[in-house]
Amino acid sequence: MSTDAASALDVRALLQRHAPILRFDDRELFFPTEIEPYVASAGLWVDGAEVASPGTISAADLDHRWGNRASLRWVDDDDLKAVVKEEASRLARKLLSPRLGRVGLFGRVLDALFLLSVFVRPTTPRRTTPAAALKAERLGLHRTPVCYARAQSAGEWLVLHYSYFYVMNDWRTGYRGLNDHEADWEQAWIFVDPANLEPRWVAASSHDHAGADLRRHWNDPEVIKEGGHPVLHAGAGSHALFFRPGDYVTRLDVPALRWLLRLQRWARSVLRIHDEATERGLGPALGAPFVESAVGDGRSIEHWDLRMIGDDTPWISDFRGLWGLDTGDPMEGERGPSGPKFDRQGDVRASWADPVGFVGLHGTPPPSATPERVNREKLARALVDIDEQIRRRGRLLPLAQQTGNPGEMAEESARLTELLRQRSELVDLGRRLGSGRPVDDDIRAHLRHPAVPLPPPAGSGWILAFWAAASVPMLLAAIAAIFFFDTVRFGGVFLIAGAVATIGEQLARRHFQAAIRIIGLYAVIAAVFLFAIGDVLTISRYALGALLVTGAGLLFFVNLGELGAAQRFRQRAARLNQAADEAPVLSDDPPETEIESVLR
Repeated sequence: MSTDAASALDVRALLQRHAPILRFDDRELFFPTEIEPYVASAGLWVDGAEVASPGTISAADLDHRWGNRASLRWVDDDDLKAVVKEEASRLARKLLSPRLGRVGLFGRVLDALFLLSVFVRPTTPRRTTPAAALKAERLGLHRTPVCYARAQSAGEWLVLHYSYFYVMNDWRTGYRGLNDHEADWEQAWIFVDPANLEPRWVAASSHDHAGADLRRHWNDPEVIKEGGHPVLHAGAGSHALFFRPGDYVTRLDVPALRWLLRLQRWARSVLRIHDEATERGLGPALGAPFVESAVGDGRSIEHWDLRMIGDDTPWISDFRGLWGLDTGDPMEGERGPSGPKFDRQGDVRASWADPVGFVGLHGTPPPSATPERVNREKLARALVDIDEQIRRRGRLLPLAQQTGNPGEMAEESARLTELLRQRSELVDLGRRLGSGRPVDDDIRAHLRHPAVPLPPPAGSGWILAFWAAASVPMLLAAIAAIFFFDTVRFGGVFLIAGAVATIGEQLARRHFQAAIRIIGLYAVIAAVFLFAIGDVLTISRYALGALLVTGAGLLFFVNLGELGAAQRFRQRAARLNQAADEAPVLSDDPPETEIESVLR
């Protein structure tokens, strides 16, 4: 962007013109607010010791002297003690959608392990959520929604950057999600062509994810717009942002389990089992039953008190600590978040320093810059350069072969293949330019694993909900039987437990033909291996068995919320469908293509 254009640009007006509209779940307790009253009523802690009590500091005191060792604590012991049982009950959230049935057995096992980890990890103190809600209400923090915003030139783009601060993330205790933590920062970006100030891309933060899956083209039908403002839907409790309303399942990439997921996918293909719900549990990430409700049926924030920030804002540039209680959680999920500029290690975030690269937009210029980036002269120079690289690699490949190092030879061969592929694409590009045809790009070609809303729960409702609640406890009880009965063989118990789990899964989802095929498979396995493994060692088996039985009972009791959620989901779905029938239809702008270069 030129100096003249920058000086003539009314940055605040542009930020206001396209500030996203945020829509929340109707059970949401926390909304974007300003930081000053939050900091003023919080204590400052350094290395686990309080250095400033609540009411003695302001945002101006959040400086660099403690590095990333500092943290704020907003809900103190007095706030927790002030919460009476009636208030805690009033502010408790009920699960509105069955979640365990949305994923397969692997996901439910992961949920059981997560519940176990909550007992041994340092987590956010009990009753923090109602204490935070009552304190925010007492201080009037949610009366005026506040958005912190800035505009920056990044590469060839003008980036509109919006940051939202919440006093609490109550996803785990409020909505059976993955974590709780004091304070929460979420962000959104709009990438504007500086030549005509037209928005071209919009991106929204979602937990710690990065990359091209976070952004959508401005004219993508998935992007809902109202009067030049993109509409984003906040997940209940987590405040992660989504483009379309709906429920979203969390996906976790567990490298140690990738082989198991590939094996499960192969088995499903052999047995011809296809289930959209359980397929979310397959690679590269494992579907976990942490559902984010982003239906947007509650408060909608369209008008913001816009606060300008930048590198010259003291609390932005100086404070590298945490904005909420530091629980010391080794898995990081229950610790307070860091700010918009720095991560928990005190390093500058890529989303702040390089938002274009953060969403994978490098190499994609604005439309106004494309004629300068794509021309025949540049294309000819690029072809000369890539031909020289191909010749050089071609000379190196025989040398790599003579070294007798298979790894080096494979690496050189892969590089040569990539260069030849790039040359082919450049030749195709030149042919299109020579014929006068436009260089069209698919505005969704960059998406690899985008977040998509879950379909309504399939299956038989109550039956699936009960099975989802009981399946993992039944597995634990079956394993406990090994420790209680001497006559039961280890392999036999696991075979029976596995058969019951997998067959029950298909029956609960009414996949009867798949269940018959699995029964046949287990019959063959049982005939060969039923008695192949000896008895289990008896040392401490009764203690371990009792522990497993207790865990199975507690897990089943916790999971019983699925049954009530099944009924509440039907009621909510009926209400939302009725509202959709009565509401006017929102028309999205038709998709359009733009010339985007692969050349720099």
